[in-house]
Amino acid sequence: MQFSLIRAFLVLCLSSFLAHAQAVAGPSLHQMTTAAGYIFAGTVTAVERVAATHSDEVETVRVTFRVEEGVRGVRSNQMLTIREWAGLWNSGERYHPGERVVLMLYPPSRAGLTSPVNGTMGKFALDQDGNLTAPPTEALAQDPVAGPWLRGRNHTSGREFARVLRRVAKE
Repeated sequence: MQFSLIRAFLVLCLSSFLAHAQAVAGPSLHQMTTAAGYIFAGTVTAVERVAATHSDEVETVRVTFRVEEGVRGVRSNQMLTIREWAGLWNSGERYHPGERVVLMLYPPSRAGLTSPVNGTMGKFALDQDGNLTAPPTEALAQDPVAGPWLRGRNHTSGREFARVLRRVAKE
């Protein structure tokens, strides 16, 4: 009986540790692409704040993108307009006309709102040449599909990164 109690305690500790480790490390790239309704590389063409007109509505921001490389939910060369809850903008998540990004966005909610998967983890900024501005995170570098492609690169094209996300999403 005492052995069973100790074993149960160890299993509980181990499962708690693994859950904490995943929470700290964040989701895998595969988990993020699975959760995404839209995945693409594109340029912000317009940003418009939309006031709530009824008491049951919330203030939103309408953002339009020119899709350069569509992966999921959109096609290349398509114009895509999304709506985000304006409260996200108060916390620092913003887009600017001319900004280039690779995005993984949740499918729109029943209210028609979306946001990047796992907050800022689903948004990758691109420079004027279309390359990722930040080096890949450790989670990306460890991904079995994206990692080998990302390691050792001096720059990473947003279009190429979107294509890697397409391969990750298929796995």
